[in-house]
Amino acid sequence: MNTENYHIDEKKIVFEKGRTVEFDFPIKETLVFNDKIIVLLDIVGTTNTKYNQNVFAIDRNGKILWQIERTENLDAIGYCPFISIEMDNLNLVSFNWCGYKFIIDPKTGEVIERIFTK
Repeated sequence: MNTENYHIDEKKIVFEKGRTVEFDFPIKETLVFNDKIIVLLDIVGTTNTKYNQNVFAIDRNGKILWQIERTENLDAIGYCPFISIEMDNLNLVSFNWCGYKFIIDPKTGEVIERIFTK
């Protein structure tokens, strides 16, 4: 699947055939990974709500497959939303506001590894 099959319209992903997926917050970026669209919502500065699970995966039909796993110890720190998504050596990687790098299972959204980078 390539990005020509969809476009971003603020809080929505709109597919060629008109199907849409709408999120509660603006979409910061997407990444096509293993036939899924990984979606990063733009939380920083957009809400007073603590929302640290702002990475999702959807399929090409617009079905939400998973939301990134909740990390209780980081929730205890407070406001630590994810700020980037990328592929690194065939791994799905996301960095959060509090200086952690997460290796994520692209099939489930489960955090495989967490590394403090700051």
